[in-house]
Amino acid sequence: MTNNIYWTGIRAFVAVAEHGSFTLAAEALGSSKASLSQQVTNLEKNLGIQLLYRTTRQLRLTPQGEGYFKRAQAAVIQLQTAADWATQDAQALSGDIRVNSVGGVIGEELIAPLLIKFQQQHTGINIQLDFSSPKVDLLNSEYDLVVRMGAMPDSTLVARPLKTITTRYVASPEYIKTHEAISQPDDLKNQSLIYGSIREWRFSKGKKISSINVQQGFHISNGRVMREAALAGLGIARLADIYVTEDLNQGLLIELFSDWDIHQTPLHLVCPPARYQLNRVRALSDWLINGVAQ
Repeated sequence: MTNNIYWTGIRAFVAVAEHGSFTLAAEALGSSKASLSQQVTNLEKNLGIQLLYRTTRQLRLTPQGEGYFKRAQAAVIQLQTAADWATQDAQALSGDIRVNSVGGVIGEELIAPLLIKFQQQHTGINIQLDFSSPKVDLLNSEYDLVVRMGAMPDSTLVARPLKTITTRYVASPEYIKTHEAISQPDDLKNQSLIYGSIREWRFSKGKKISSINVQQGFHISNGRVMREAALAGLGIARLADIYVTEDLNQGLLIELFSDWDIHQTPLHLVCPPARYQLNRVRALSDWLINGVAQ
């Protein structure tokens, strides 16, 4: 079997494994289902192993296929990146950039507007933006850049600090006036609380630690709705500063427990090292960091 046919079989197999079906993979590659099936069959014959279990109702990887897929997928991504690097225009930015970001106000109001302006200035660029919560394995995914919250473990990825998200505990002036004095976290046990996915609120001041198990109040896993509930006087909300900074500055909300240690979460822009060598990816990375800092 020639190297060209072997390489075609690898691309076909990776596409099928990624999409979970021959039909979807054929559409993505602009090929026919029959051709794709034959390419994978030829690859299996060449390797001497079965990569896929095929039935009329189901398509899944064999144990050997799972291991081969992970390694083949990484190789395909590296080869595609190498081709991009070799053929990129040193003067003009062009090509696709795939971005994965946390959603909500961070993705929609901080990241997305900067991406729109970048593409407006570089018409040869095609940005694909995806909002999703699950963490992406960048080394084995199609994404060029990922906006990720939380501490970054040591890795081979290029991680650039984008912003620090600070937690604020806020309530409306009306709520503060009509409820008993709230001076320390333990006072929250008798208050109406506005909360999302985090049910345990932890506070610290020096060696003093306080923990509140949130059970009462208004529960909604959406930052915008939580902010609206706080503005409406429904209770005390735990929100990222990006949601409430303007309200605090205007006096529409009041911050509580500012003398306690503030929980901070780093926001990073993460990129595989090979993709970071692409002019367009590095340019967008610089653009986002400069834009967020303004």
